[in-house]
Amino acid sequence: MSMPSFHLTIYFIALGLFLFFARRAWIRPRALPPGPKGWPIIGNIFDIPKEKVHIAYMKMARKYGSNLLYLNMAGTSMLILNSAEAANDLFVGRSTLYSNRPRFPMICELMGWDYNFAFIPYGTQWRKLTSNVHTTNFTFKSPDVRETSLLDTPKEFEDHLRFLSGGNIISSVYGIVANDSDFHDPYIDLAKKALQGLAQAAIPGTYLVDAFPLLKNIPRWIPAFGICQEEYGKAVPQNLPWLLEHYNRCRMTEAGPEDKENLLMNALGSIYAGGADTTSTVTNTIFLALVCNPDILKKGQAAVDAVVGHDRLPGVVDEGKIPYVDALVMEGLRWRPIVPLAVAHHTASADIYKGYYIPANTIVMGNSWAILHDPATYGEDVDQFRPERFLNSDGTLNSTVPYPDEAFGYGRRICPGRIFAQNAIWLAVASLLACFDLSKVSDKDGVAIEPDTDYIDGWLSYPRLYECTITPRSKSIEKMIRQSVS
Repeated sequence: MSMPSFHLTIYFIALGLFLFFARRAWIRPRALPPGPKGWPIIGNIFDIPKEKVHIAYMKMARKYGSNLLYLNMAGTSMLILNSAEAANDLFVGRSTLYSNRPRFPMICELMGWDYNFAFIPYGTQWRKLTSNVHTTNFTFKSPDVRETSLLDTPKEFEDHLRFLSGGNIISSVYGIVANDSDFHDPYIDLAKKALQGLAQAAIPGTYLVDAFPLLKNIPRWIPAFGICQEEYGKAVPQNLPWLLEHYNRCRMTEAGPEDKENLLMNALGSIYAGGADTTSTVTNTIFLALVCNPDILKKGQAAVDAVVGHDRLPGVVDEGKIPYVDALVMEGLRWRPIVPLAVAHHTASADIYKGYYIPANTIVMGNSWAILHDPATYGEDVDQFRPERFLNSDGTLNSTVPYPDEAFGYGRRICPGRIFAQNAIWLAVASLLACFDLSKVSDKDGVAIEPDTDYIDGWLSYPRLYECTITPRSKSIEKMIRQSVS
């Protein structure tokens, strides 16, 4: 080889090495969003929180001085967004890139939740499902608390709230009349167990199979690998034949007969999973807050009385006319969001945001808890239940304080049934205020027992069991309640 050729070869090798390392310097750790360093191969497996994940990620982000928090889960990139600005910029402003869902080996491939539109990848099937939920003309009876159950068996109030939400959806969607004799209808109990399993498994990183999907193929009889592989099944509506005769309500003309049937079953199943437990839990959260804060209860009762009076019960015609009830609903959604760490999104390709490199196939999660507990937005007392934060001094809604939409998800993947849920919660809260007095129970020494406001941890967050005293506000109110259901 001649000297010039040798020098030329060395030059191209050096140039290649320079470009290679320059590219690595651009896309590797310096350009990734802040986060813990991690270990070779396994990355940040040991940094994944085991409990109160939403709070742990919020504190971790503060530690690294960024609202973007990056972790490497054994080769899988994870990005947690801890601010409304970042969530809006990516999930809304770049929705085409950030609307997909990651692979969910545990909940979809092992537990059978792959039918639910919340976990379906962004695409044609998802559009058809969400379109059906948005455009179906079924009339749902909004769950409220004016049933005689709270009069007759007030200690069972949590079961009553769940039954009222779940029973109405089951009745409206599936044509099944829920058994209200003991408030433990088998359909509602089955759905409750399924949702409890989902709540334990839906946070990415909770199970090793999410990081190493091949583990799902390991036989259950091998010690230490007894991963739950039962499917909860897909309920078939009893009135499905009638529904199938009314395809014009569902706008599924592009699908064939079998596809239409599957799409309709999946859409209806998703309605229950997405609406029943969440609606009753938010109502229970506000219920709990009213028990803990008698002054807020009295303000709410006075606000309802001023509009509704004392000779009738609240109805849908009153919605939008009682700002204090609006504020109670918003504060309930903000104070204890039922999904504190939202369903994970997934990047379709690589992206650069605020100078940080976000790899393709990154799991991206909106930390709803962090966003809804941001002192810069909601005040320094974000840990307190205070509906007045949404109100002006004259009692009207304060338009400068944002509605806690993050409680329902983000961007194109926001819950399609959120309007129904908001309406149902509003009517339930207004009815509670109009009909009942709530108070703490006392111990044997007459000292009031403070209910626990530290929620049960999981992807879905539930209030712990607590006791309270529930009594009708007056004899005339009790009479109206009984007459309204007779």
